[in-house]
Amino acid sequence: GTAKGLCGGKIVVVPDERNLKRGFQAEGNIITGNVACYGATSGRAFFRGVAGERFCVRNSGAVVVSEGCGDHGLEYMTGGRVVILGDVGKNFSAGMS
Repeated sequence: GTAKGLCGGKIVVVPDERNLKRGFQAEGNIITGNVACYGATSGRAFFRGVAGERFCVRNSGAVVVSEGCGDHGLEYMTGGRVVILGDVGKNFSAGMS
């Protein structure tokens, strides 16, 4: 999981520029796998594309941006901020406090 347990710092994930020039559309494709940013406590992460399942589960302080996420995103989140610019899967933000 990209940025799993993120504690400070900044992570930026983008597709290869050559693929973008060939017409690859990041907003419609998975760019990071399951459990990205799981348990993050601080820092920032930016994903140009869609995150897999269980995105930002147990985030307690990180600031994260993605163009979509799979099922069970943002479960049990207690702090931080997340912006999802596209579609989300089922069971989104369950148990968030």
